[in-house]
Amino acid sequence: MQDSNQEIIFVIAIGGIIGLLLVGFIIAILYFYQRRQQKQEREIISLKEQYQKELLYSQLEMQESTMKQIGEELHDNIQQKLGAVKMDLDFLPIDPDSEIYETIKESKEMVNNIINEIRELSHSLHTDRILQIGLLESIDSEAERLGKIKTLSIIYNRQALSNYFDGQINTFIFRIFQEIIQNILKHASASEIKIDVFDKDVTFFIIRIQDNGIGFDVNAKKIQTKETGIGLTNMFNRARLIGAEVNIESEIGKGTTVSLVLPIPEKEEEVS
Repeated sequence: MQDSNQEIIFVIAIGGIIGLLLVGFIIAILYFYQRRQQKQEREIISLKEQYQKELLYSQLEMQESTMKQIGEELHDNIQQKLGAVKMDLDFLPIDPDSEIYETIKESKEMVNNIINEIRELSHSLHTDRILQIGLLESIDSEAERLGKIKTLSIIYNRQALSNYFDGQINTFIFRIFQEIIQNILKHASASEIKIDVFDKDVTFFIIRIQDNGIGFDVNAKKIQTKETGIGLTNMFNRARLIGAEVNIESEIGKGTTVSLVLPIPEKEEEVS
């Protein structure tokens, strides 16, 4: 009888062990299945993000190509035609005592100013120009061009001394800078723009642009995403692609401050 009881206990024990092993096996299968499913979900998300990133790059490259073509058209076609008009005006046989002499003189000066403005604009639109002279020099040139607007006061302060980034990132930074300025010119009704370009502890590269314009409700602007416009969308897309942040501070009647903040790469990766 005792042997029989021991056999029963042994069978129950073996059955319990097998049951535990079976439960453990099922739990392990479910665990690894869940891990595999999570891995697949992460891979799908990563592929989607990569696809969106490549799509954004393609769209922005197309825009760069379009701006380059516009810049070349301005420089090679329109500027030449205006040059021909200026030459015709120079050769007009007008008597200095004539009534229209001053009008012709003013027209020549106006055409010459337009030619210079088109030359500067074509340079700012041309990607190769940014790569040739560098990011900081491109910003210098753009600030100088803005300073020629008579109705606008430009306070420009550049403390950054190095071009820390490669060509494509430089182009993206410069386009973001241009977009901020264009938004001010179009919407802010500002009479003064302050531009600061500096590096903080050689850790972050910062462009801060302040205006004394009408300002706006930042929270309302975030909610009404359809009203942000293509320009702002492109600005945030470019910032996201290069790992930068665009911070906007504004209040109605008190102007707007926009900051672009980008981590500076390690020294061995810097572009001189």
